[in-house]
Amino acid sequence: MKRMRKAVVLLSIFAIVIWTVFFYLAPKALAPVAMATFYQAETTVTEMAQTAVPAKTVETTFTFAGDMMFDRYVNHTFKNIGLDHIFDKLDKTLFSNSDIRFANLEGPISATAIDDDYPSRTLVFDMPPATIAALQSLNLNGVSLANNHTLNAGASGFATTQQLLNSAGIKYAGSQNGFDAGSIIEYDTAIPVSIICVDYLAYSNNDKISAAIQAEKTKGEFVIIFPHWGTEYSLTHTATQETAAKKWIDAGADLVIGSHPHVVEDIDIYKNKPIIYSLGNFVFDQTFSADTQQGLIVSGKITAEKLELTIHPVQSIRLYPQLATGTLKNAMMTRILSSPNLASLIKSDDTISVER
Repeated sequence: MKRMRKAVVLLSIFAIVIWTVFFYLAPKALAPVAMATFYQAETTVTEMAQTAVPAKTVETTFTFAGDMMFDRYVNHTFKNIGLDHIFDKLDKTLFSNSDIRFANLEGPISATAIDDDYPSRTLVFDMPPATIAALQSLNLNGVSLANNHTLNAGASGFATTQQLLNSAGIKYAGSQNGFDAGSIIEYDTAIPVSIICVDYLAYSNNDKISAAIQAEKTKGEFVIIFPHWGTEYSLTHTATQETAAKKWIDAGADLVIGSHPHVVEDIDIYKNKPIIYSLGNFVFDQTFSADTQQGLIVSGKITAEKLELTIHPVQSIRLYPQLATGTLKNAMMTRILSSPNLASLIKSDDTISVER
């Protein structure tokens, strides 16, 4: 019995010692180690936060060009070497590096070979099948069909054009007459964009166009209006163009880019929204004046905070479109950016930046 009691006492003492070590002394002894581990972990988290790659800015990029016509002397000049070579002297990365790559297609595309009737100087266009290859060589993913030559081959020619573009994966919008859901292209880009195309020469119902703008804005779209309008060969916009552009911007449009005059018109701004009245010619055989052999390519970047536009003057030399340089580029930029409204928005020689 005595031995058993002694053993019980010894076990009790042993238990007390173990309890004291683990529940009282051990935490104090291990505290510095634990704290060191904590601070090391905290330092690692801090260093990771400091070296983390910043989040990429959400943006959508685009590039627009003016009037393209591949019939008449353009077809005659390139039919033996291929229409896809017409952009050989142009920096194609202006388009390929953009999410949206867009231009005005000035007439129908034929599914079969066309007559080489360039001496007639006909105003009824019918572009050859190789037009598709030319558009693909520039990596275009959208064209406007809202212009006064779209129905030159009739309703069947218009349908053929749509089919050929569909097969090539090129979006299109608009028609020569009227305005409906087919006048709008929606691009599901990082910042979604809607392009509304209208032949304003034939359809000028601003109320319906404004209603379409408002509907697209309700969806959360950045809205670009691409009108075919103005007076041919006029270097400045008309009062009608200005009135319409301001009405569209009042309705919610973010940017207006125009075509049709076949020359480059002035650029202005209204309520912090740019208006590019005419991009001029991009591919055309109007070689009778210097102005009709000039145009603009406009590249843009849209973010939640701002819209940035870069203006690229273009000249056509023996029908090859290419970037203008030197004296010509400077003269074109000086003329088109002369509006006093733009003075504070020009961030470099060729870039306009506006807050959204």
